[in-house]
Amino acid sequence: MTSKQRKIIGGWSQVLTRKPLEEFSVNIYGMVTNLDTLTTGAGWSPKKTTAPRFEGFDSVKILWTYGGEGCSPCSRPATSDEVNRIVQVTQNSKWDGVDFDDECNMNTDNIIEVMKSLKNEGKETSYGFIAGWDYNNPNNGSNGKKLNENVKKLACSGVCDKLVHYCYGAAMWSDEDIKNNVRQALERSINNGMPKENIILALTSAGLNDTNLNYFLDAIVDIDVGGLFIWAYHNLSKQQRKAILQKLPQ
Repeated sequence: MTSKQRKIIGGWSQVLTRKPLEEFSVNIYGMVTNLDTLTTGAGWSPKKTTAPRFEGFDSVKILWTYGGEGCSPCSRPATSDEVNRIVQVTQNSKWDGVDFDDECNMNTDNIIEVMKSLKNEGKETSYGFIAGWDYNNPNNGSNGKKLNENVKKLACSGVCDKLVHYCYGAAMWSDEDIKNNVRQALERSINNGMPKENIILALTSAGLNDTNLNYFLDAIVDIDVGGLFIWAYHNLSKQQRKAILQKLPQ
């Protein structure tokens, strides 16, 4: 099986001193879950923290994450001042962009406004959400309908570099949940207008095994989406990293 396009590989870390993997082109630090103070659970803030840089990784884009599991308050950013603050923080602390982790019903219209300003400054943008049963069954609940509407808005905006599908929880989903949701969600985002190359499939190293890893990698290549992001990438085994590089050549 060969890839139809170069695939992006990246991941998230909550530790500012943790280096990207050699194969990464994107590394994201967070999660900034207190959206009023722009602080993480660990207490650091991109307002006061210059984006970490590492020797030998000059080409890796370094982003910070606005949001995450348990983020609050809901419906943020709520005002033009909050929109401007996110942009200013990114510029002042020399981050390469912002990753929006929407797990608290964020204001998508204002996220798009942030992204427009970031793109004007040459910054990177991404938006992630849980791409599971709700997303694939929008007629069975208001949350799924809103998720689909959000993706359509982001696709139409033209300013979202990466739409990230979180297809895991505290650990990898069951094989049944993966089979019933992962490929379906990728196809749904394409049908919602997001270009294939802008869609990133994400997994976690917790509960990762040969079966579910290969399912994700095959889905990326078969559907020809943009690449793979990994939560807790530092726990990947050498064999898992090798498998990823074999399936997703750089």
